[in-house]
Amino acid sequence: MPSRVLTVILNFDHSRKFALLLPEQAEPLGTLNLKERILREGRNKFRIKGLSSIYLQGGALLGDEDADVLFAAKVWVGKGEPYTGPPKPIQNETLGTIRIIASKSYVDDNAKKQLQHVAALPGVRLAVGMPDLHPGNRFPIGCAIAAEGIYPALIGSDVGCGIALYRLSASASRAKANPKKIASLLKGLDEPWSGSTSEWLTRYGITRSSEFDSTSLGTVGSGNHFAEICAPEKIVDPVAATSLNIDEGALYLLVHTGSRGLGASILGRETAEDSNPYIPPTSPHFQEYLADHDYAVRWAVANRDLVAYRIKECISGPNITDDLAAEENSLYQTTLPDKILDVTHNSVTMQSLAIGEPMQLWVHRKGAAPADKGVIPCPGSRGDFSWLLLPTGDGQHNAHSLAHGAGRRYGRQVLHTGTKPSKSTLTTTSLGSEVVCLDSDLLIEERPEAYKDVQCVVEDMEAENACKGVVVLRPIVTYKVREGGGRR
Repeated sequence: MPSRVLTVILNFDHSRKFALLLPEQAEPLGTLNLKERILREGRNKFRIKGLSSIYLQGGALLGDEDADVLFAAKVWVGKGEPYTGPPKPIQNETLGTIRIIASKSYVDDNAKKQLQHVAALPGVRLAVGMPDLHPGNRFPIGCAIAAEGIYPALIGSDVGCGIALYRLSASASRAKANPKKIASLLKGLDEPWSGSTSEWLTRYGITRSSEFDSTSLGTVGSGNHFAEICAPEKIVDPVAATSLNIDEGALYLLVHTGSRGLGASILGRETAEDSNPYIPPTSPHFQEYLADHDYAVRWAVANRDLVAYRIKECISGPNITDDLAAEENSLYQTTLPDKILDVTHNSVTMQSLAIGEPMQLWVHRKGAAPADKGVIPCPGSRGDFSWLLLPTGDGQHNAHSLAHGAGRRYGRQVLHTGTKPSKSTLTTTSLGSEVVCLDSDLLIEERPEAYKDVQCVVEDMEAENACKGVVVLRPIVTYKVREGGGRR
């Protein structure tokens, strides 16, 4: 799991310090838990039992409900004596404009605080929270941040993460009638691909190699990533659907995954000395970072395509002889299924925005789909419908961005409290779809109740004239992880 470093310094002897490794997880640790951990580790490392106070840079005393520690790179610990560290860091002279597009969708107060913190960063001019906005470890997820330069940490560790949609078959009838059979065919997808990864990556103009090529290319990963076989439940805009080659009776595949460790390695290099570095356009490193960023984005696209290719092999391979596979694919071809769209929702791109006056800004999307690339997918939870949405409007109010999905309603740890549901209710949803997930913890953390209502998310964006519905997709089989239940 990617991590970040918090430097803990002894307030009355700055020569004594240590690095505390914190998980860069998909939700906050919780301020109180983190405060207790800092003090516990400080007492052990410094061998001082009386440590009771934690100071943020500038001297503010950390309280139990103070979320600022979730953004800090350094803290000072002491026994209640006056603060002796450096002054408070300089923030944006004026707070960037903040907008939250959510009237029906629930938005956690911590996510709002995180968005406010981001809006105060130097160079940030606009911070827009989508209806799926929810708290991250330090920075919010489900937002678009427009700045004069680039903050790599605002994009997150999974650079290039996104969702692609493919057409699998002209008929979905047998798959809809027997989801368990389809689920049983999805095997071997967590193991490294046996083909030539270098040849595959060359198709995408990638000549670099990485340690992740041979181990992770062509795999879904963990967390909220998935591959979902689905079919249209309702076509809202027949003209737009026809232009996408979407038919009511056909079978489709959504693939949600990213750069599988590559993006995290890039972010790790950028944040080795500063947990939230800012790269202004005048920096010699600016183009170097963009080259790494674009490499991870292309790698993630190649990864999604390879996942789709492998799934097609599973359900239509030459060794599959049952009547289901025969009807769905009467002639086996080792080709990539037809791709309808591919949308990256963790990236940074240059956009034209009018904030007082027209300007070119770098829009950081952390869990936000671009609204200037055509139709975008907006998946619900694994037990809910997904939407295809057509962006509308001029994109100024929403920073040329839309929600990338339903967004988490509850943190992962919360889902482990109370009475645990039976496995059968988690692997067969209320919609009759099947879930393939042998990681028992992930099965609980990713259950439908963990997410917001995708219908509310869509309605919030439609109310702002940011998009309109095109197609509603019904899940048939959602693939998370099978072999070993590992969180690779």
